[in-house]
Parts: sequence; C-alpha cells; structure tokens
Amino acid sequence: MLTPRAVDYLETIYLLSLRNDTVGVSQVAAERDVTIPTARAAVGRLKEGGFCRQERYGKIILTEKGRVRAEAVYGTHRALFRFIHDVLGVDTETADNEACQLEHGLSLDTKTRLVEFMDSNPTLAEAPPHER
Repeated sequence: MLTPRAVDYLETIYLLSLRNDTVGVSQVAAERDVTIPTARAAVGRLKEGGFCRQERYGKIILTEKGRVRAEAVYGTHRALFRFIHDVLGVDTETADNEACQLEHGLSLDTKTRLVEFMDSNPTLAEAPPHER
C-alpha cells in the first residue's frame, strides 16, 4: 500500500520519464520542490515496494508494477483535471491542485468510472496533459 505522498512521487517519476531519457533523484527533487535527501528517501521507499529500481546514484527506472500503477494514477489525475477544468471551468492551477488531492481519496470504482466517462464522452474537448 502506497501513501498518497509516495503515489505523488511515483507519478512525478512517470511524468519525468515521458519527457526525459533518464530520470535522476535531483530531477525528482526539483519537480517535487523538496531536497535531494527527501527525494532519495521517497525513491528508496518506492524501490522497497518494487515500483522502481535504481543503481547507486544512477537513473531511476520504473518497474512494470510501477509503470502500471503510475499510468493508472496519471489517468485518474488527467480525468479529474479535465472534469474540474473543462467541465466546471475552474482555473488551471486550482484544477491541477484539486485533482491531485482528489485522486487520493476516491475509491477504485469511482476512479474507474470517472476515467471511463471522461475518455468516452465525445462532447468534452481533450485538455492537454497537465505539466507539474
């Protein structure tokens, strides 16, 4: 079981890996606006849970388990962001922050239904993925 904070780190690593060939602890720290030791500790917990691997001071690589979980988290975040921003008309920064908060408190069933609804509703314009 991952804590909400660990899920946020997993999502951050996933998003960084989409933009960069390699992901390092310093990049994670910069994205999360934390110190390098804090990011290193969070990555260590993700490694212990089997969500990523990293050689000493090397790049961080998501495992299959980590990638699947991160994609699910990001899919939920994207759907929540689109709903809050596109449907409700909330500004981008607030919608992104609230999507992040909400993604941790919803049941799996609600997350699944929301993602399916947002992905299948042709009347909603696709919003670009959020950038943290």
